[in-house]
Amino acid sequence: MEEVSYRQSRLCRLLGNPIAFTVVLLLAENKDMSTGEIAKAIGRSVPRTSNILGALRLAEVVRYETEGRHARYRLKHPREVKRILDALSGFVTTTSVDRRR
Repeated sequence: MEEVSYRQSRLCRLLGNPIAFTVVLLLAENKDMSTGEIAKAIGRSVPRTSNILGALRLAEVVRYETEGRHARYRLKHPREVKRILDALSGFVTTTSVDRRR
């Protein structure tokens, strides 16, 4: 039970990072991408993107396959991740109502 809570907490913290969240959104929209393609799409350096991908790998959100010297990343559990993203999007939409009325 303690291990599950730790993993859930780690995943929530990771998805709270705007860069990591953007990477996950990007991979949810595309089948697979290289580190360079992801870095270019999110406007970050390859080393920074690589660090984020490493954290996402440890959290078992992404997986990769190598093509020679290059790795291509994709979501490890695409259906589940897309459900999480949909739920988060719904939550943000319902809590973003203008409260000045």
